Amino acid sequence: MTAMTLNEAKENLEKIVNQVIDDSEPAIVCTDSGRQVVVLPLDEFNSWKETIYLLSNPANAAHLGKSIEEARIGKFEQKELVDA
Repeated sequence: MTAMTLNEAKENLEKIVNQVIDDSEPAIVCTDSGRQVVVLPLDEFNSWKETIYLLSNPANAAHLGKSIEEARIGKFEQKELVDA
């Protein structure tokens, strides 16, 4: 993850945005007062939001955890998609 000052980000904003999108790797921008922000692709941000939403319900989180464990140990069934 790249870190830079706010002034560096101002001077190279287009390059930074393109690099973040191309590499799917967030960048950190630090202000003079030490505060920080993260620049990341919108798709990744939306993915994080969806994950938080899915895990916010304890029953759903438990079901997802069980499904992940079953997949990890090979207990799954592969099916073919059929157009309706």
